[in-house]
Amino acid sequence: MIEALRAFWEILRPINCTMAGIAAVIGLAIALSQNPRILILIFLSVFLITGAGNAVNDYYDRAIDAVNRPKRPIPSGRIDSQTALRYSLILFASGCIMAGVVNQICLGVAVLNSALLIIYARSLKATPLAGNICVAFLTGSVFLFGGGAAGVAGLLANKVPFLLSFLATMSREIMKDVEDMEGDRVGGAKTLPILAGVRTASALAAAFAALAVALSFTAPFGMAYMAIVTVADLFFLASIMIVARGNAAGSQRALKIGMAFALAAFLAGALHQMDLL
Repeated sequence: MIEALRAFWEILRPINCTMAGIAAVIGLAIALSQNPRILILIFLSVFLITGAGNAVNDYYDRAIDAVNRPKRPIPSGRIDSQTALRYSLILFASGCIMAGVVNQICLGVAVLNSALLIIYARSLKATPLAGNICVAFLTGSVFLFGGGAAGVAGLLANKVPFLLSFLATMSREIMKDVEDMEGDRVGGAKTLPILAGVRTASALAAAFAALAVALSFTAPFGMAYMAIVTVADLFFLASIMIVARGNAAGSQRALKIGMAFALAAFLAGALHQMDLL
């Protein structure tokens, strides 16, 4: 029983869900909203929908994961594939209901993102570049979701966090495709590095990382933001140098660390907006 519950928890990727929920709360704070009830609803909605997306992705990716990640709950046999699919649908519905309690903007974003997560897992993952764009939009949109709780003005206040997250995620996703080429070939996926080659894919990933660095300096979020985002930029730049040496896994790790610092920078920006920093 405990092992089964652990598998249901693991398939959510709770660390990723928590990071997405925190990003949405930061988006809410950037929009100058401090309502504790809305904060909890925003966090839980994003946590559940992100977890649902991870579960449905594992359902559709079970053949590829048997090669690339055999210890995950479905390929390891700890969760039946149909059970995982039903579980994801329940999570999607629960997250959208919570978003609807906040307002119509959040409900719209939640329903759109839920649909995109299912479409991505079912078909876009095997589509070169389109799947990467979908994941990058979904990652950045959590800031828009949080800001949307404060209306259209909240959406606009989060345009830089959305765009920076989009660019950094595009770079990381392309590098992830380079790293996963062996399993993707077995699964029949036609990713960018498979079709265009590793060199072209790596160059495009580097370009997205460079654009993220350039954009990071345009946000009016104060000195603390600038100090922390500079650290993030150093990791983004390091990812470019690492990928130039042909190390896709190392480049992806550097990007992931850089995105964590960028999230901390946006938190500092939110506190600056609220005159708390």
